[in-house]
Amino acid sequence: MLRVTTSIRKTTKNAVGPRTNLEEVLNCIAMAEDIYNYLVHHEKKYVLDDSFINGGNVNSKMRRILVDWLIQVHLRFHLTPETLHLTIFVLDRIIVKNIVSKAEFQLLGVAALFVASKFEDIYLPDILEYEMITDNTFSKKQIMAMEQTILNALNFDLSCPSSLVFLRCISKTLTENDVNPIDKEAFYYVHNISKCLGELALLDSVMSTVPRSHVASASMIITLNVITVDGINPKTAASMIRKQLGASKQDIYDAIALLAQVAYKNFRHQKLCAIREKYQSSKFGRVSYLMTDEILEKIHRMGRNVEASEAETSEME
Repeated sequence: MLRVTTSIRKTTKNAVGPRTNLEEVLNCIAMAEDIYNYLVHHEKKYVLDDSFINGGNVNSKMRRILVDWLIQVHLRFHLTPETLHLTIFVLDRIIVKNIVSKAEFQLLGVAALFVASKFEDIYLPDILEYEMITDNTFSKKQIMAMEQTILNALNFDLSCPSSLVFLRCISKTLTENDVNPIDKEAFYYVHNISKCLGELALLDSVMSTVPRSHVASASMIITLNVITVDGINPKTAASMIRKQLGASKQDIYDAIALLAQVAYKNFRHQKLCAIREKYQSSKFGRVSYLMTDEILEKIHRMGRNVEASEAETSEME
């Protein structure tokens, strides 16, 4: 088990546990389990094939650069977290269809963010702001035309649950454990680091081939193995998460191995700095500063160990 006794100090006033937009649903005990099971079942139809980005008009490097830029735009526009995840979901599904040229790839990203914001946000940036964010490379008319292309190609289906939805469910389960009272302030940082790992996953196309629930589970298990929270045993938590998800041990181990390597690579990337800078903000607990070289190496080593030997990962149970 990989653990660190880093002293986590309060970086924002009145830090509280993670908020959840599923609060009312999760409090309906009779329905919560059925809804969660539906989300797990529903996400399966949207998992992409391993080769979804191969042989098309764009490649993984182009996608990674665009996603990093979209994260910056998303933050600048003060959009909801759900909007970012939906944007990447839309982007990848259009990539699969291979109907957009390289020259239109940034336009696709802008239009995907525009569509996702309409779906998730209450207060929307004006379309002229999207035009300006591209330095007027694309016009309002072009953005609206790409919006129409997206919606027609997807048949207006924008309802896939994101890893963030599952992460909130997991956090809710762990923090409502009545057996051992937990350090809610420390868990605030754990939740935000897990969110950070989930967003680092968005940068890499290979993570789009992993169910979002597995990404969320892996992000929480990884974080709990490098950050100590009083009242939470990482082995017990990992077992609880797998039970809630209904996934096999191997599925979760595979997700941990993949996410650990992707997060390690993308967080340290010199040019892909949007997420690193985003999580330096007090709004997210400044958790980028907790992602020290020591912590990143522990995450990286955890991924290698899981990949190399299932026997070693049994220590996390």
